[in-house]
Amino acid sequence: MKLSVIIANHNCRDFVGGAIQSALAVDWPDKEVIVVDDASTDDSRTIIEEFGTRVAAYYRPKSHQFGAHMFGFEQSVGEVIIFLDADDLLEPQVMQEIAKVWHPGVSKVQYRMNLIDATGAQLGTAIPQFPPRDDPEKLRRAYLRTMAYTTPPGSGNLYSRNLVRKAFSMGSPTVVWSDDVLLTLAPLMGDVLTIRKPLVRYRIHAANNAAVNSLDAGKIRDRVKQDIEKARLFSNVTRELRLQVPHDPLRYNLNHLQYRLASYVVEASAHPFREDTMPGLGYRLVSSASVSSQMHLRDRALLVAWTFACLLAPPEFRKSFVLWRFAPMSRPRVVRAILAALSSLRSPRLPDRA
Repeated sequence: MKLSVIIANHNCRDFVGGAIQSALAVDWPDKEVIVVDDASTDDSRTIIEEFGTRVAAYYRPKSHQFGAHMFGFEQSVGEVIIFLDADDLLEPQVMQEIAKVWHPGVSKVQYRMNLIDATGAQLGTAIPQFPPRDDPEKLRRAYLRTMAYTTPPGSGNLYSRNLVRKAFSMGSPTVVWSDDVLLTLAPLMGDVLTIRKPLVRYRIHAANNAAVNSLDAGKIRDRVKQDIEKARLFSNVTRELRLQVPHDPLRYNLNHLQYRLASYVVEASAHPFREDTMPGLGYRLVSSASVSSQMHLRDRALLVAWTFACLLAPPEFRKSFVLWRFAPMSRPRVVRAILAALSSLRSPRLPDRA
């Protein structure tokens, strides 16, 4: 298989060179590296041009990540695609590991991500915590019920060309992030395979979009609204495929419900769901966590404990619990120590699928 690594860059001059170097260092004989600079105003172009003809570089007007990825995909010829964030780093063995599990009918392969800081130092944590067994059909059935599955963000996924082509053709003009389309449609259009080894380094720093360093009510509401757009896409595609799904696919979606509760806690007056109440959201979160087949028992217990903390704590403490949930680096040292101790008690993980 030919691999295409597509990097969309916007003002990441401090990191884009490392991302490109890691893509070029992937141990695979047939690959191409495509860099789409999305109207950077820093000197990213100088960094990119240092790689010369080893990469195909394009400099485009602002079109956001989704537009840049669409353009890069149109230039690519690979049978499998990795959309590498400009501040992340691929491990050299990523394709060697993927080749061990790949088979016809796969829509994407997902793998864990080692967290690093702005300097590249390891933070000692890897995400996400995948379910103990790799069962694409079980994942698909659970996804059809809840519109949720355990998945890493962007760089932690490799996609089939067929999936990317279909997904991008279905994205609406309002889409900004490629994940919103690709991760939503992958389980509906093929098998999702899981590798439990960390095969990418995911950089946490103040400037990246995923960083949460303070309680930004607007950012939390934006995430809730993104989920609504994804649910609309999910409903349209499942209807076309004649798949049976709940009338409200987000009703028991654990990822969505956490942000929805956070939105209510942080700024109830601007919460986009007027019918929501704290007890109602708490009940749905606890019910969903109790029956989730996509989470370890420990993680479900922690989520239930967090939900009760948000419900029962005095109002002045609730916002702290929300911040600690979404911004791990903000947690007090004692909280981090307790979570680390609980993590060490987790039962041994099953061997990686070969």
